[in-house]
Amino acid sequence: MAREALRLEREAVGRYSEHPAASEDPRLVTYWESLRRNEAEHRRLLEVWLRAHGEDPEGAEDAGTAPGDRAAAIAASTPGALAGRHPLAPGTKVGRGHVADLSALRADYDFEDEAVVVYGRFAYQAEDRELMELFKELARAEAGHRNGLRRTVRTVEDAATPVVLFCPLCGWTIDFGPDPAEGAEGKCRMCPGRFVLRLDEHGDWTLERLAP
Repeated sequence: MAREALRLEREAVGRYSEHPAASEDPRLVTYWESLRRNEAEHRRLLEVWLRAHGEDPEGAEDAGTAPGDRAAAIAASTPGALAGRHPLAPGTKVGRGHVADLSALRADYDFEDEAVVVYGRFAYQAEDRELMELFKELARAEAGHRNGLRRTVRTVEDAATPVVLFCPLCGWTIDFGPDPAEGAEGKCRMCPGRFVLRLDEHGDWTLERLAP
């Protein structure tokens, strides 16, 4: 079970590294990075437990299982495990301009919701007291992740939430305010960059630079 949990945590670290790299929203980048750091600590704790029990953590990787399938494989291998218990209802807002971010956040929510169930089952099945307590702690942490992701999704969907993007020129932030119109202009406070807000073909906000 510790090996299966380590696979799950390694996938979590991977997804929370990939998602911020693909986002232009500095607030989401910061949040995903905080999740990555937390999951990296979970990974470390599981590696420590395995080493203390004479196991090689590097032997925990299953080359035959694709990263995106590991959570499902863990749940499927656990008798009575469920694919999550608290499905996220469709949003009441469209989250205009954040299609990719919302898709990633919702996938993360499902991942964490399933992880809560898996770790709860592992805690029930574990015979080693230390490992049981570790699984309980992981279940609590993933429940916190799930709750935070639910709130983040709702915040992104809310038209009252300001649209804030990285400046493509210097990396600072440009705030376009809540529910901006496509074509709104913004200027970076730290560099000469001036930009127009556009919606790309995927429905995500992008910035078009204006001539100096």
